[in-house]
Amino acid sequence: MNEFYWFYQRTRFHGINWIPENFGRVMIIVHGIGEHIGRYDHVAAFFMKEGYLVIGIDHYGHGKSDGTKGATKGFEFMFDYLQSFVRHVEDIYHKPVVMYGHSMGGGVLTGFLLRRQPEIMAAVISAPALIIGMRPGGFLKGVLKVASAIAPNIRIKQGLDINKISHDKTEVEKFRADPLRHDKLSLRLANDMIQNGAWCLLHAADLCVPSLLIHGNADEFTAVEGSRLFAERAPSALLTYREWEGMYHEMHNEPASREVLLFIAGWLSNVR
Repeated sequence: MNEFYWFYQRTRFHGINWIPENFGRVMIIVHGIGEHIGRYDHVAAFFMKEGYLVIGIDHYGHGKSDGTKGATKGFEFMFDYLQSFVRHVEDIYHKPVVMYGHSMGGGVLTGFLLRRQPEIMAAVISAPALIIGMRPGGFLKGVLKVASAIAPNIRIKQGLDINKISHDKTEVEKFRADPLRHDKLSLRLANDMIQNGAWCLLHAADLCVPSLLIHGNADEFTAVEGSRLFAERAPSALLTYREWEGMYHEMHNEPASREVLLFIAGWLSNVR
């Protein structure tokens, strides 16, 4: 594992890459809200053995990247820096690229696939924030939209019970003790997540990259209904949907995580 810094539009992003001796593909991980790319060390170790170089950056306002914790410059900025980072990775490694996004990162990746239509080999979308677990009603969404325009940088607590990230209590305690973890999000980030999810559900038919969508049906952070709707509306020839019975939000950190990762690896091995 090697740490690095990457710059985009005068913004410094912290990143990590995991480089095996031999690799035929590159996997770019897009992490979720309140976390950082370092939490995917075990996921990277698994895929290194599958012949992938794994790489990722901390989002703006996350981990060791620039920005106040939980702040954002907007989802369009996220799409912009992801597009630039994908090109940067392609220029360095000259290998087919796969993207893996989880939670907020899954929602960001879905929006990125639909809006930017990158020429990548495949995408893995894990528990995406297409409908957030608290399911705010129309009135609350309207209030948030106005408030985020007036005071976009005001930060609020996420209000999530971290005991529900995984049935594995060791993983919960590791997350609780992580000094880079935070539970903040700005009003703009909250509104952008909701608006992006709704937009993705309306434009699911525009998917043009072979994608695997996975979700645990006991997830209380991001609603499995969002993934079900997206799977119904996306092109069946391009999207594979797999629901995991009884699993919480972080399937890659559940006791049966190896089963999940093996399924992902098997699906990816069939993408050409």
